[in-house]
Amino acid sequence: MYSYLKDILQHLRKQDLEYLVDLFERDCPIRMKKAELVSELAVYLSSSPAEWLNLMPERDLMLLLRIREAGPEVHIKEYYPDYPSVLEYAGIVSAYPVDDPDAIYHEVWMCREVYRKVMPYLDDALLRGYSSGRFQAERKMLGFFNLYGLIPYDLLFDLMQDDMLTVSRSPLLKLCRGYGPDDELYFCSPCLDSIDDVLKERALFEEINDYRPFLQKEVLEAGGGAPEFVFGLGTESGSALDTMLRNLGFEGADLAWEEHEIWMCAQDPERNLALFDALSRKGDSIASQEEYDRGVQIIADYANSLPKWRLFGYSADETGALRVYVDPSEEPAEGEPHWEMPHPSISEGYSDLIETTPELDALTAMMPPGFPFGMAIPHVAGDDPCPCGSGLKYKNCHGRNKS
Repeated sequence: MYSYLKDILQHLRKQDLEYLVDLFERDCPIRMKKAELVSELAVYLSSSPAEWLNLMPERDLMLLLRIREAGPEVHIKEYYPDYPSVLEYAGIVSAYPVDDPDAIYHEVWMCREVYRKVMPYLDDALLRGYSSGRFQAERKMLGFFNLYGLIPYDLLFDLMQDDMLTVSRSPLLKLCRGYGPDDELYFCSPCLDSIDDVLKERALFEEINDYRPFLQKEVLEAGGGAPEFVFGLGTESGSALDTMLRNLGFEGADLAWEEHEIWMCAQDPERNLALFDALSRKGDSIASQEEYDRGVQIIADYANSLPKWRLFGYSADETGALRVYVDPSEEPAEGEPHWEMPHPSISEGYSDLIETTPELDALTAMMPPGFPFGMAIPHVAGDDPCPCGSGLKYKNCHGRNKS
């Protein structure tokens, strides 16, 4: 195991190695050379799995449980998570990209040598996590992160004061920390891309001067199910969404991922049209334009009911701000910050992107006028910069979600 991990770790940057040393709480001398960091980590990870497994978040241990059920060397599908796995980052769990530029998932597995060394200690680590209350405290902490998007340290301490000692050694406190433009320490959702963007847009809402309070059961709901967090499925709009997605054929892990993606897309104006990707992925299950329109409205209603990071946890329904508008006849109040949502419909102007066949022509003739075959988006090559401005290649960003 030592040689295997050493080979994996030596390909990381020194900065990444220092980050792993911090996550695994290794007390190393300052200014160690890269080769020394590699050796230190490889020795620790290969010789002390019983120790470092007790530091791992619930999300990592549940991933190991899935891998154990599959067996060593067996590749299992995992959607690209917003919430990173510490063990995957360290090379203990291996990631394998699938041979498909449009794939929205990758495959993870564990080599036989590492599997034999780590798995005997997994049950004990899980038992300790549950019996000590650490996993419950982690979910509570993640719930606040996911409901508010980001919160300053002082507020987190107030909200978690009874649980801070329990989670004080959790890598989540390091994975989810960041600094605003004023160098104030914040803790943020593992699904948040930019602290600065949220802070700038919060400044638009001067009338909101406090964070929305939540019940403990709501906080635990928002922090459970990692990495596919989801919230509000027990509400009227959430139940309607869940029923619609199930009727479209989503189930199990696919259903959980779609619901999580809708929640995350509802937080970010740059991903607004991606709110409706679930309908595109199951277009062959939609019988008419009317049914499609109902699906659009169900998703919009759910998005408007969700706590918004830019609104300090308040929803669009509660504030009237940042509403998702799908009806062109609706007009927001003058000067009100909002999201203008173009209604997804059949692609226009890009018919040359669709290969015409006699079978497709026959199918088209059977469809009602205006039936939604695709989204009206321009073509972007996989290696081009993503139009959302993330700085990533399209195939590694929004292009992952296009089938």
